[in-house]
Amino acid sequence: MSSKRTQELMMISLEKAIEQYLATLETEGKSPRYIDWLKDRLRYFCAYMHKAQGESIQIQDLSVQDGREFLRDLMNRKVKYRDHPMIKEQEGKLAIQYIHGCGRAVRSFCTWATEEGYLEENVMRKLKLPQLPKTLPEPLNEAEMQRVLTACLDNTQERLRNFAMLMLFLDTGIRLSELVNLNISKIDFAVGEMSIFGKGSKERRVPIGSLARKALVDYITHERGEAANPKENDRVFLNEDHNPVTANVVEKVFQRVKKAAKVPILHPHICRHTFSVRYLVNGGDVFSLQKILGHTSLEMTRKYVNLASGDVKEMHRRFSPMDNLAFKSKKRGRPNLMPE
Repeated sequence: MSSKRTQELMMISLEKAIEQYLATLETEGKSPRYIDWLKDRLRYFCAYMHKAQGESIQIQDLSVQDGREFLRDLMNRKVKYRDHPMIKEQEGKLAIQYIHGCGRAVRSFCTWATEEGYLEENVMRKLKLPQLPKTLPEPLNEAEMQRVLTACLDNTQERLRNFAMLMLFLDTGIRLSELVNLNISKIDFAVGEMSIFGKGSKERRVPIGSLARKALVDYITHERGEAANPKENDRVFLNEDHNPVTANVVEKVFQRVKKAAKVPILHPHICRHTFSVRYLVNGGDVFSLQKILGHTSLEMTRKYVNLASGDVKEMHRRFSPMDNLAFKSKKRGRPNLMPE
């Protein structure tokens, strides 16, 4: 790339460079949900930079200190959803996971900008992110799972659809994006498997249990109907207007069910955690779980072992072979358990 071209790229505004970055990801086929995730966080970064250095800031003006000050500003905020286009501002500190994600978005953008010639060097390479808690959120227990599923069926509006969605989340551990894009033609009801397109457009086979299959069949047969657009009739889950459900629709369903079931936390990813833990507790192994979840390595999958260990201890207390033997010694003192 010529020095003149490089100088032209470095002279564009930060806002324009971010637009180019998001457009590039779109042409590369990245997930729309991932692009929206980046857009939301980079929007906050851009707004912060405009406030700190003015509206005319160029991408070449960035420094690692700007990234540090941005993260510091987020950590010191006492309100959430500031300047959000759809959600009203609320009191409270931002979640450390959200702040961490903002830092990741800035670093990802600057890595791309360096590779494309918008920056001479990756100024955010040394940007350290706040440390995340190493513990995973507690999964739903059996009583909470029962209440959640019951709440779906008690909701008369699209009850079979909502029940089928929750059953599928809890029985397979699929992601939200994978559920909304699921097609009927990709489900083998006889075998009990479905083809899922996960992160990076990678396809994997995910087994489905008999009860989850029945819930899907009941929904498709008795409640779903035909899609408004014939081209979208293969999509499994439709909204009340007979258009494919969106991630926002599913998240609203979870909010209603959470309130009705009176559980402290409920979202698609907690169902993924719950599935993973229950799978291990019921005898599954980490290697098959890794394939089902679509993890590229065992590092994330192994974290569920620690969550499952508490349930394993409880199961041992309930099903201990010796405790359930009801052995009683006829003699006082220590019983002789050795064969005579």
